[in-house]
Amino acid sequence: MAHIKPFCAVRPHAKIASQFCTESIQFYSDERLNNELKNNPFSFVQILKSSLKKTGSKTLEDRYNNVKKAYHNFKTDGLLIKDSNPAFYVYEIDTVENYYCGIIAAASVEDYKNNVIKKHENTIESRENTFKNYLKITGFNAEPVLLTYKNNLEISKVIDVHKASEPIVQFSTENGEKHRLWAIENPQDLIQIQNIFKHIPSLYIADGHHRTASSVLLSEETNNLSHSTDAAHYFMAFLIPEKELKIQEYNRVVTDLNGYSEKEFLEALKPHFDITVKKDGTATKKKHSFSMYLKGQFYCVSLSSDYKLETSPLYQLDTYILQELILKPILGITDVRNDKRLDYSYEHDDMHWIKKNIDNTQYAIGFGLNPITIEQLKTIADAQLVMPPKSTYIFPKLRSGITIYEH
Repeated sequence: MAHIKPFCAVRPHAKIASQFCTESIQFYSDERLNNELKNNPFSFVQILKSSLKKTGSKTLEDRYNNVKKAYHNFKTDGLLIKDSNPAFYVYEIDTVENYYCGIIAAASVEDYKNNVIKKHENTIESRENTFKNYLKITGFNAEPVLLTYKNNLEISKVIDVHKASEPIVQFSTENGEKHRLWAIENPQDLIQIQNIFKHIPSLYIADGHHRTASSVLLSEETNNLSHSTDAAHYFMAFLIPEKELKIQEYNRVVTDLNGYSEKEFLEALKPHFDITVKKDGTATKKKHSFSMYLKGQFYCVSLSSDYKLETSPLYQLDTYILQELILKPILGITDVRNDKRLDYSYEHDDMHWIKKNIDNTQYAIGFGLNPITIEQLKTIADAQLVMPPKSTYIFPKLRSGITIYEH
């Protein structure tokens, strides 16, 4: 039983929405950030800038307080406006290649703690605490957690009804994306949506594990405060059906062969894998098979049919098979999260990128994997297991600032 609730979002004034809403800061290079700060006075980056610049003797607390001040200046100037009535928000993203539509709502911390909202990744405690402190000091979050649920016809019908009206926000971006937002404020409609979600047994975190964990920490901390608010026990989420979630592969490149020659490495693979030469890096669709590029040659590496897989659902993941049978025992990469010899890649036409960077000797070997399926993701989460780091690269990638949630 999933518990969601409407909230009063803070939103950019319609006249600046296209300039205000940004991609997640992690996708900005230093050059792009500086250009945004210089040329776009209405960008959400203007609010974040003091937290991004590690200058002088300012502590993180000082920088977060400056973010809070800049945020309130945007509100005072009428650039950000808080809705008067609690609402669910239908949000549509139409890209050149894909279409996504779902509901922005406040999701329950208790649902996460009770495993109604399920995870498939581990989180890093230091990152959890850093973002928890950010939320506590600034008092807002501008980027929702991406949650997915089993396709539901009732929810789709509700969304379609409200999309028939005029959106409250719509804009296009330079890369051709179209963004539209509708507010659902009618109390009966809100209750209807909540009741539908109460019959959904599980929600799955697709993206935003650290943001969720940080919200849990903040909720637990505010339990002990006399001024604790209900908002602190929820976090902003964008809920979309499984059919609209796109999971892309996350490939691996390694800087060296751990002392093996190319011939020795190929021999080391043979006890567990069948190896065939390929002409190019096109995807290998066979189960438990992946592409490999080594010393100017593409290969298909397939788990031998006589290899007895362990019963854990993790062994259905190619990322886990690669990790447990190649990266750790042969290439000596025991800490797949932190070993500097291992990098991850999600570039478009990825095997071409891998080939180019191995040919120029930046890396020694690369592995191209098939995407993990939504069913595999759910099976791992249902079993309360976690995938290897960077097993999925998931779309949609949400913009910051479409709606802002105040704690």
